[in-house]
Amino acid sequence: MPNIQLRLATFILSLLTIASISDCDNASTLSFIKSQTTTIVKMEGTPYFTLNTPQNKSYWDHFSNITEDQMKERASNGDGEATFLLGLVYFGQIIGFELQPDTSEGTKLLQEAWRLGVIDAGYSLFTVYYRGIGSPVNRPLALAYLQASAERGYILSQRKLGHAYRGSNPRGLVEENIQQARTWFTKAAEQGDAESATQLAGIYRKGLGVPKDEQAAFDWLKRAETMPFEGRISHSGLAMYYEQGIGTEVDLVQAYKYYDLEDPAGAPDKRRLEAMMTPEQVQDAIRLSREWQEEHGVFVPSYYGLEYQPDGSFK
Repeated sequence: MPNIQLRLATFILSLLTIASISDCDNASTLSFIKSQTTTIVKMEGTPYFTLNTPQNKSYWDHFSNITEDQMKERASNGDGEATFLLGLVYFGQIIGFELQPDTSEGTKLLQEAWRLGVIDAGYSLFTVYYRGIGSPVNRPLALAYLQASAERGYILSQRKLGHAYRGSNPRGLVEENIQQARTWFTKAAEQGDAESATQLAGIYRKGLGVPKDEQAAFDWLKRAETMPFEGRISHSGLAMYYEQGIGTEVDLVQAYKYYDLEDPAGAPDKRRLEAMMTPEQVQDAIRLSREWQEEHGVFVPSYYGLEYQPDGSFK
């Protein structure tokens, strides 16, 4: 099988990325979509995930040694994973196969994969119908697949429902409901999705639909840092919380540490904090930052002694 790893990863990323819908009257949109079908394919197989991760990873580990003919044979024999991957191939974004792009056939295969129990296919079908990829836009059907896959525990679907109910992308699916947003963000965060955890932190800090609770906001950010999926997304929030004492004591050393981990974006904030810290405190913060980077195998320019300059250079 030709090497499709890079393009497969790119395709999955593009397929799972929802295009921003702007200048849209939500009331008229929601009124219009009520006239469209919401009937989804019935899932008959035992539900399972091919890859339940919000990191947009591709599926090549499951098919690294499979040929096109083998993939077709497995799909014809009711292999849900092969059916799912073959459906993605038919969308034409993966080269290395002789199959001609056919979004209609691709959609049918995704539907069949869903019928066979592949929960991942529900999120892909949501994207197909929400964006109108090879078929007319059908938001009620998109919502039905999103809801069904979220209820079965698919992290990306849970996060997307949270954003939809929060009033952000994907727009035009549901009426804004902060309680529903909190519910779905919580489900995704409990499975390790740091982005959802940071959304929860904002909800509790601002008191949106719940009593304002800075301690809960801080706790969600701290939990997000150690979550398996994109934990670093919490660093900018943690820096601000430690600097301002939100849900915790003011701790400029910790604040500096997290601003350093945001390098180069955190460079201006580091310079601002240095005026309020002793040289020993700055060195302690740098040490903590370096220890975190070494532990997690993620390094920022400051680790190598390079500091971001106002002119955009590093010295």
